[in-house]
Amino acid sequence: MKKRVYSFALGMGLLAAVSMTACGGKKAESQAASAVETASSAVESAASAASSAGESAASSAAESAASEGAKAIADFKAADFKATDELQAQADAAAQMLADKHEKLSLADGVYEVNVTLAGGSGRAKIASPTELTVKDGRATAKIVWSSDKYDYMEVDGIRFTPNIENGHSVFVIPVTVLGAPQSVVGDTTAMSKPHAIDYQLTFEVVK
Repeated sequence: MKKRVYSFALGMGLLAAVSMTACGGKKAESQAASAVETASSAVESAASAASSAGESAASSAAESAASEGAKAIADFKAADFKATDELQAQADAAAQMLADKHEKLSLADGVYEVNVTLAGGSGRAKIASPTELTVKDGRATAKIVWSSDKYDYMEVDGIRFTPNIENGHSVFVIPVTVLGAPQSVVGDTTAMSKPHAIDYQLTFEVVK
């Protein structure tokens, strides 16, 4: 009888021990699952932070590039580009052809610095200002430097002028027929899928 009681007690003890062990295992599993969930959350947070940082850096780089591009357009100067003899001769010949159509300018022969304002088109194209105006026998020509090298010709009163391409810019010399008022010109750009001849107005004013 004592053996049975002893065996029963021993069995109950073992059962309690197993039960306690099982409870401890469930608790360990729960703690492990919680740790995994916490780690996963931390990884997701880190990934999200890295993604946000990457997006922010990319956005900042894009803004910086756009800013540098705008600065490059704003900083180019007509004086940094040469009006070749060929361009000048082309413009001089056209100025003589237009002599009977337009009055002489009231400027003595020489080279002047002039501000030039561009109007028309989409507004994205720029030209260098101030620029050089050359007067011979009351007939004037001016150097025109575009912000793009995609301008393959200009027209003044139906006469076509071709450029030199220098460092990403189209450089022309054209006749100037009027000062202080808009002069109509055409600029043909190849920047789009097809060439487009665009009407512009240039206004030249002598710098005093």
